[in-house]
Amino acid sequence: MTEARSSAEPAIPGLTPLLKRRLRTLFKLLTALSPALAARIAMRLFTRPRPRPIEPDDRAFLDAAHSRWFTSTAGRVRIYEWPADGGAADAPAALIVHGWRSNSARLRKIIDALRARRLRVAAFDAPGHGRSPGHQLDLETYRELIAAVAGDCGPAQAVVAHSFGALATLSWLADGPRTAPLRAAALIGIPRGVAFLFDTFAAVMALPPTAIERMRRLFRRRYGRDPDSYRAVEMATRVQMPAVLVHGGADELVPAAHSEEVAGSLKRSQLHLFPTLTHGGTLRDPRAVSLVADFIADQLAACRP
Repeated sequence: MTEARSSAEPAIPGLTPLLKRRLRTLFKLLTALSPALAARIAMRLFTRPRPRPIEPDDRAFLDAAHSRWFTSTAGRVRIYEWPADGGAADAPAALIVHGWRSNSARLRKIIDALRARRLRVAAFDAPGHGRSPGHQLDLETYRELIAAVAGDCGPAQAVVAHSFGALATLSWLADGPRTAPLRAAALIGIPRGVAFLFDTFAAVMALPPTAIERMRRLFRRRYGRDPDSYRAVEMATRVQMPAVLVHGGADELVPAAHSEEVAGSLKRSQLHLFPTLTHGGTLRDPRAVSLVADFIADQLAACRP
């Protein structure tokens, strides 16, 4: 399938047109004053999620889970756990990983579907998301959190991840998980890498070349590598477990071609594109939800003695 929205203007989750205009004006003024200052503020905003209120229905869904605090090197995060339908304590566990400016309840349809297939489910709100405190999040921190929570909850035997969470999850899988006996993964709406996110941010903020280059230097100084080095295609070549990739053809944030690229580099993958679904629609559409839940359940059933 060809990229459905290749001509669409780059977008950032939750950024309203009014806020975008204000931020563009701010960075124009800052760059004129000091490109170095503009780059420092841009780098801080790049890793700073904007708070998203939890909807009343989502709040009730999270309240029904067994929840607890988990302390990690990134601070405290909120973990949620749901038993399998039927309550089997030894049922395999699946870990849910949400995307940028999201929370665990945004994947509630998938959580319910996994439970209906007699799987336990665990999820957590990343720092600065949902009910977890914090102000900063990057791929390195998210990857470490996923590893820590996966080992603590069960441990998890499968993972279902969306968007930025899918990219962080793939990075973790590429390193070879040691804290969890992973058997299957579902990656939904995955971007092709950090460079895409970096370039999208720079384009949306209308940063001039001088500020972008200084921002790249700050990135290299912080992480010891360039944004281009976090490439999902390269990560995928090191993943051995079965994986299913799901993407919406009407995705307004991440083109479907990104999942096509990643699927082509995975050794054992299935790719499913839904032409009419948006970035968030893949988390709610009954066909996409059933496909993901069936894949995870089937893979874990095949591994059980």
